[in-house]
Amino acid sequence: MESTLLKDDNTHTSFVQLNVYACTACWECINMCPNKAIDKSFLFSANTLINEHVLIYNASKCTGCLNCIQACSFDAISIYKQ
Repeated sequence: MESTLLKDDNTHTSFVQLNVYACTACWECINMCPNKAIDKSFLFSANTLINEHVLIYNASKCTGCLNCIQACSFDAISIYKQ
């Protein structure tokens, strides 16, 4: 998988907000998302993995079911407050 630069548009949808710094890369939220709006992100430097976490890859697919919030034991996902 390719590295993805962290941008505001891949840390939230209209319904949920990701805190990638709290994410432990357990991937439970990915497994619980019925619409595949969340996916894995890996950050490499000099071919060395330096960070992994989830990112929103397709915010328009998020329907607000909030399964990802329930699946996250690390409070890395919360309701998005604009």
